[in-house]
Amino acid sequence: MELKPVQDGNFGIIVSGGPAPGINSVIAAVVISAHNAGYKCLGFNRGFLGIITQGSEAIVELKVSEMTQIASTGGSIIGTSRFNPFAEKESEEKLLNALKTFNIDKLVVIGGEGSAYLSHQLSRRAPTLRIAHVPKTIDNDLILPNKHPSFGFETARFVGTNVLKTMITDAKTTNRWFIVKTMGRKAGFLALGIGIASGATISLIAEQFPQEHITPDDVAEIIFVSLKKRLEAGKGYGTAVLAEGILDKFDTDHVEELKDSARDDMGRLRFSEIGLEDLVAARLRRKCEAEGITMRFTAENIGYELRCRDPISFDIEYTRLLGFGAVRFILEGHTDIMVVKDFDNLAYVPITNMIGANGILRTRRVDLNSDVYKVATSFMIR
Repeated sequence: MELKPVQDGNFGIIVSGGPAPGINSVIAAVVISAHNAGYKCLGFNRGFLGIITQGSEAIVELKVSEMTQIASTGGSIIGTSRFNPFAEKESEEKLLNALKTFNIDKLVVIGGEGSAYLSHQLSRRAPTLRIAHVPKTIDNDLILPNKHPSFGFETARFVGTNVLKTMITDAKTTNRWFIVKTMGRKAGFLALGIGIASGATISLIAEQFPQEHITPDDVAEIIFVSLKKRLEAGKGYGTAVLAEGILDKFDTDHVEELKDSARDDMGRLRFSEIGLEDLVAARLRRKCEAEGITMRFTAENIGYELRCRDPISFDIEYTRLLGFGAVRFILEGHTDIMVVKDFDNLAYVPITNMIGANGILRTRRVDLNSDVYKVATSFMIR
């Protein structure tokens, strides 16, 4: 579809939140589509934080000649950051002034549910600015049409599966158990998907614990049952996959190792700095010692290995569609929208429709009544 210029001004691109495979493909699609429509595209280095800390030096022109080289690469050529520009009046004014100074009246924001809320807030503060949000999260917890995954998830699952398959082979070769943490703060889709695809012994996600609080011992006990069943079958090895969101189920006041743990600006535990896998492995060692079982445990984390990998073809195609759609819908006059894929077509959802009564974007979690979860558990040893 040919894109027609409708007004003067430039396109801006901001990447917000953690990296995910496919960001550069979105950027390339936006720049090329904007160029084809007669517009210049400007990128914000280091996301919302860049313009606050670097001023005009954070703004870079994104040229079409550079785009074909990055479309299939991982990472983000303009970086990213986790930063709320509306937390303080000064940072909000710097952002709005930058948009005005560089004549940016069309903006594409690439980010997850927290960043989508920032897009929504920005649209309210700058009503003449047209904003399209491109959903990105490895956790796959955004509620998208037809339960479509968010971009980056399929690549993360593919890469994570290959890493875990190597650990499974190592476990069998060296006769040990691997306790592996994966990403997924609010939803266990990644841990479950990697577990199914790799053939892990057991996968545990936060959704399966309905109670408000659990303990590391509760998690270790489930794996310990699996371990003993494996021993009865003559197998002194296995692999357990843990979704990092399980950490949020712990009462930090009653878990000694978590009392002084690092927290982010929102008061949440910094999962990247806390070894859920270490907490559980330590308790498994104690359980084995108490019952006279000799077992080796190795704790591992699959996280940073996934975020900046080159996207697989699924995510490249997906993100090219989303980038094109962001430009198209903006030029059609839409704003405060999330660009989505509706089977083979592009569509958009007003961000206001995705916000719950608590003022926060609604997210989804693994449905324990779904066939996917039932099939996953049927192949586990537990």
